[in-house]
Order: sequence, then C-alpha cells, then structure tokens
Amino acid sequence: MKKLPEKLTELLSEVKLTQANSTWDCHGTPVILHKALEKIASKKGITFDDMKVIESSVKEKYAVISVRGHYKEATEESIGEASPYNNKNAYPFAMAEKRAKDRVILKLLELSGDVYSQDEADEFNLAQALRDLEPDMRRKIERWRKGFKFCDSQIAMDENIEQWKRWSKEHVRDSDIIQYVEEVYDQRKMELGI
Repeated sequence: MKKLPEKLTELLSEVKLTQANSTWDCHGTPVILHKALEKIASKKGITFDDMKVIESSVKEKYAVISVRGHYKEATEESIGEASPYNNKNAYPFAMAEKRAKDRVILKLLELSGDVYSQDEADEFNLAQALRDLEPDMRRKIERWRKGFKFCDSQIAMDENIEQWKRWSKEHVRDSDIIQYVEEVYDQRKMELGI
C-alpha cells in the first residue's frame, strides 16, 4: 500500500489505531474501516444533524439518505445510497447511513478523495470479485447463497453452513465473496429467530 496521508496517520494514532489494524489497500488508495472513522469522529467531536431519507423502499430494499455533519466551523453534507445493485446485505438503511456518515467524516477531515471508506470500497471489491470468477464458479456461489434462503430450521442452517465452510475453504479465495454468501446465512438465521 502507498503511504497513508500524514493527517490520517495522526488521526489513527489519536484513537490508538494503526495502519495495519484499520486500513487496507485498494488499487493504491487507502481504505479505512467504518469503526475507525466512527472512533475518529467521536474523538474529534464531529456531530451530525438528523438524517433525511430522500427515497426508500423496504420491499425493494433500497435507501437513499442525506447526512449533514459539523466539525469546528465546517459543515459538510453527503448522500449514502444502498440498493440491490450496490449492496448485497439485507440492511440497506444501515448501509446507506454508514456510507453517508463516512463520506461526511472524510470531507470534514479533508481526506475525501485521498481515502475511501470501507463501505464504499466493499461495493466495488465485491462487484470486481464476482466479475473475476469463472461463470461456472459464479453459478455455484449463487446456488450456495440462494440455498441458505430455503433453510427452515436450526439443523438445516447448521448443516449447510458447515458444508459451505468446508467447500469455500477449498474453492473460494476471496473474503468479499465469502462475506457475501454468509450475510445471507446471517439474515436467514435472524428471520428464523435462531
């Protein structure tokens, strides 16, 4: 990874984090974890106004949220969006909020453009990872993902996740793809109340 901006290194140090435990490289640009941005925002006293939902649909699983934040004399605003085309988890409102807040924090700290937030990077990392798969492997991944949606008991969930873990350990090298499938498993467990 190229060297972190000096300002980011200082901010991480203030909240007792390091480059190694809170960032990674995405094609030469640093990516920072959401939780690290939240710690920095809290330490620096960044505040947020109430969020505004611009557009949303629970049924169609999309949300567009506007967030305004304040730091010292500066005020910044940004949009966070999550929908099936850029978000594979079942929580579009939470993801839209994270994306909007992360963008505002980066703007307020004058790091926007030099650093990505985790939640922005996740969407293009996953899209690229899925595109890079051979068509046959992509179909197998989708079968696994859809399979969890049809589990109807604790036993079925436990058996399927164990099979998935054994299979993915041997065949899947990309952690974004593993997370993509396992988020469906987590969602189904919640739906079943287990």
